[in-house]
Amino acid sequence: METKKSGCYLINTQTKMVGLIYRDHLDDYSFPKGHLEDNESLEECAVRETAEETKRDSVIVETIKPTIDRYVTPKGETCVCYMYVAIDMGPSANTSTDTHDLIWVPIEEVENRLSYPSLKKYWLEVKEQVLALCKGE
Repeated sequence: METKKSGCYLINTQTKMVGLIYRDHLDDYSFPKGHLEDNESLEECAVRETAEETKRDSVIVETIKPTIDRYVTPKGETCVCYMYVAIDMGPSANTSTDTHDLIWVPIEEVENRLSYPSLKKYWLEVKEQVLALCKGE
């Protein structure tokens, strides 16, 4: 059985920066993402998880298709993760305690900061679309 997850490439179109999370307990840089809950769409999950982990609200860019990553966790869990490009809308009122340090990184430096090859691969699939989005194209 596959575990479904989703998350966001959190983009600040004004500063042309991407929000990454730093997870201290893993000493890694990643995108905000998490497990799909019952009766929740993948898009709802992506926005919720982003708000929980970054304390930022976001809106998914519907014109950019999500990337889909399939992987097995170190604990043997088979996952499929849908990642959406989303625009940062500012501070969230989310009260979750599952929060990580939010690090804003220039678009051109994202792949160098990410901790995992699969994240870099999928980021590079959407990077040009994110650059165009930031230019207003």
